[in-house]
This record gives sequence, C-alpha cells and structure tokens, in this order.
Amino acid sequence: MTTKRPLLIGTVTLDYLHEGPIGQAAPPITLRWGGVINNVACAMAARGAGPRLVTATYTGDLAPAVAAHLAAHDVDWLPLPVQAPLPLFEAELVDGSVTDKHFVGQEALDLLTPDLLATRPDLLDDASVIVAGTDSHPATLAWLATAAHTRGVPFWLLSADPTEVHKLVPEGHPATFVSLNARELTLWAGTDLPDHQAIATAARKLVAPGGHCLVTLGAEGALLIPEDGTTPLHQPAPTIDGHPLTVGAGDILFACLLTAHLTALPWPPALTQATTLTAGYLTTPTYTALRPKPSP
Repeated sequence: MTTKRPLLIGTVTLDYLHEGPIGQAAPPITLRWGGVINNVACAMAARGAGPRLVTATYTGDLAPAVAAHLAAHDVDWLPLPVQAPLPLFEAELVDGSVTDKHFVGQEALDLLTPDLLATRPDLLDDASVIVAGTDSHPATLAWLATAAHTRGVPFWLLSADPTEVHKLVPEGHPATFVSLNARELTLWAGTDLPDHQAIATAARKLVAPGGHCLVTLGAEGALLIPEDGTTPLHQPAPTIDGHPLTVGAGDILFACLLTAHLTALPWPPALTQATTLTAGYLTTPTYTALRPKPSP
C-alpha cells in the first residue's frame, strides 16, 4: 500500500540577492538556493512531511548540485524528462525586502505542461495534496486544479509574485487554498481593500467551495478566511524585541501551515504554530529552525 505524500510542482532557482540596483550589485551579497516551491518543499521536509518535488531536469555546470541540495534537506526529487537551464533569480534588497528583481529561467516552469504531467498519473494518484505557485504556466495550474478535484485531494496555490495575480484563479479553476499578501490581493481585486471585511470579501472569491484563503498583512499579521462566510481567523504578527516582524516569509508560513493541516491540527493552533515557526526561521534563516523539537 502506497503512503500518500505531498506533491509539489515547480522549480529550484539560484538566488542572487544584494543591495544596490540590478546590474550594479552592492554588498552584502547572498547566493543561495531558492524558488518558492523549492522553499516550500524544504520547509515541509524540515517539519517531517516527506514532500515530493517535481521539476524539469536541469542542465549546466550547477545541475548536479541541485540533487545534493535537495537530498541534504530530505526532499524527494522527481525531475521529469524535459531539460532546462537552472533558473537564476536576481533581486535588489532594501532592509530585507525585494525592491527590484529579474528572473531568468521561465522555461523550466513552462516545460511542465499538462501533457507531460499526465504521463505520470502515479504521482498525482499518490498525492495527499497538490501544491504549486503562480509562477507556473496558467494552463498547468488549471490542469492541476482539475486533477486534484478529480482525485478528491486539496490543491494549494501560493502567490509567487505580484505580477502573477491573474493566475490566482487559473483559467477559472479555483484552488482549495490560496496564500498571498494584501498587496497582491488588492492588485487582483482591482480596488482598495481598506479593512478586514473588504479583504475577506475579496479573498473568498479566490477559492473553491469549502476552501480557505490566507492573506498576510505585514505588521498586522495575517487573516485566514474561510470561503463559507464564517468569521476569519486573525493571527497577530510575531514580534522580536517588542517589534512586529514586517518582512514576511510567505513561502515558509505556507509550508508550515500546510504541514500542520495535514496532521489534522485545527486551523487556529495550526496558524499560530506556523507563525511561530516562521518567526524562528526569520531570526535564524535555516530550515533547521523549523524542525520539530524533541520531547523533554
């Protein structure tokens, strides 16, 4: 009997993060593995969820290092038989927040077509949840949403970029769960959302019946909004030295919340736990900060 496990579809990237304008990088400079779905996979693995990560097969001198990176973080890597260069993400940071960015490597995501994914129905059939980001092609996201619904498993969608908000309901196929920030929701709604009620009204339109939407609000924390119209759950932002954390890690919060939800933890403690873990990750930015602590 096969144990069902989380199935994530996306890419690994090489992130080049620095102060200063794009093309004129100023120190300090960070080079690290990235990609929102890679980050989700590594965070879920740190929490013991056993995720499977589906990507293209990477080419180039750094390709062998991808396998070592994922193995080191206990992610089961499933590269499909299409080849693409390892994507590069360059970003300018100010106080830890991205102010400008450049992504080279969309091919690695666009090659993961419905026709290709359909050649591996075993992966989808064995999934406890199907996960993707809005950086994937909209036709692929729509196909994944339909495949998840057909199999009776949840489809969780993470907003990857404010420029991708048109993919939040891919080709009219809503996800079971959508995570995004308030700016992205405002861009998707096409209007100002001045309060929590307005945010909840807009967010409910993003998800399938019975689903949930998580909207992060910076210093105000986050809102977990049920589609059915019941009261949203407000989670205050974590604090460090009495100051709320305003620089998010939406992919880490998403991963920790999903992992808790898969263990059947109710939404309120699951969101509290995910927020606490995300704060720990931001103060100690390694996946080891997310690992379950041994019982005393």
